[in-house]
Amino acid sequence: MLIEYKFENYKSFKESNTLSLLGVTSFKEKEKENIFWVQKLKLLKTVAIYGNNASGKSNLVKGLQLMKRFIQTSFRDALLGNTFSIEPFLLNTENEQSTSHFEVIFIHKGIRYRYGFEIDKNKIHAEWLFRTTTKEIPLFERNGQHFKINQTSFKEGLHLETKTRENVLFLSLAAQFNGEISNLVIEWFSLLNFISGINDLEYSTYTIQKLKEDDDFKKWISLIINTLEISNITVEEILLHKKEIDDSDKNTEKLKLNDLQNHSKKIQISTWHRKYDKNNLLTDTVPFDFDLQESEGTKKFIYLLGPWYDSLKNAKVLIVDELDSRLHTHLTKKLIELFQKYNKNNAQLIFTSHDVSLLDKDLFRRDQIWFTEKNQFGESKLYSLADFKTENVRKTSSFFRNYLNGKYGAISFFEIDDYLIQLLYHE
Repeated sequence: MLIEYKFENYKSFKESNTLSLLGVTSFKEKEKENIFWVQKLKLLKTVAIYGNNASGKSNLVKGLQLMKRFIQTSFRDALLGNTFSIEPFLLNTENEQSTSHFEVIFIHKGIRYRYGFEIDKNKIHAEWLFRTTTKEIPLFERNGQHFKINQTSFKEGLHLETKTRENVLFLSLAAQFNGEISNLVIEWFSLLNFISGINDLEYSTYTIQKLKEDDDFKKWISLIINTLEISNITVEEILLHKKEIDDSDKNTEKLKLNDLQNHSKKIQISTWHRKYDKNNLLTDTVPFDFDLQESEGTKKFIYLLGPWYDSLKNAKVLIVDELDSRLHTHLTKKLIELFQKYNKNNAQLIFTSHDVSLLDKDLFRRDQIWFTEKNQFGESKLYSLADFKTENVRKTSSFFRNYLNGKYGAISFFEIDDYLIQLLYHE
């Protein structure tokens, strides 16, 4: 489970920013549904991030995603001679030459860790790993190519200093040598699921495969899609014939059925809808071609159910950019409720959104709502609704109305005046 994510000098974020999933101790609302306790820590099940277009919401998500990718691929990329695809804050002459800083605090297999690094495009400038049982102790600390390794608690790192290139994370190298702790840390990063609410391709394949192979998932998803007036969903492979053009006649296409090399397979997804007679009596169910006959919103919702099932069942952290895109508010709320009301394994959901109707005190606590805002210098800032003074934001406040009225910031307006209209119509 994720406790805290901290980053600095990455894309639109110049200063240090921290996304905390620690619940505010003094807040007592929705404790049974929206928080869980681990090692005396009050953790949030879900976090919603709001902000204007181009305010930095997606960059926040990409930073954590980038951190995961570096950890998983730095050893391989070093062998291939690849550089780090890091983009610092470019709108300040000082920052564009500075390192970027990333750090996460998390709990895995009952142990609390703090891991982070500082990098530029070419090398690792610093790296550290701490573990907390009764108190926090350093497992290793790296400053450039100088290493300080805990000889008692991180024996797997001993004698690997000289094998560590300046463009390889020490954690990744230790894992290559079967280090137990380093592999546990990397295992936790593998439990971070990232998906885009705009591009279905990256998770639709997973959901389709899950429908083909997992009967329990198919039963689960069938119950949910009944609310969309879909009685069933099926997946099958269809054998297609490749067409070849005869050299003697370029306008004639001939099907060749000689051998299996001239065949390809297509995945056919069908959603089954009820059919009625003139008296509205059920007579049959008919298949719809999922790709051609279902709405884009229905397709996205069904595709999302794969990662939802996986994350809830396996206690993962699911990070979704633009969750509400193409979804009705009611469906989005139900997806959130699965994490808040029916989350038995303490999975966590972090998502960005523009759907202000979700800003509801009956759905979220104040510490679950975060904002990104960009100033006139192009710098994004991350802050929580919990940062506001209690007299300004009460637990009974209308979050939705106050946000639209600009009380929390993270929203912009453009003025429509006479001159703008004159330019529009060339008056």
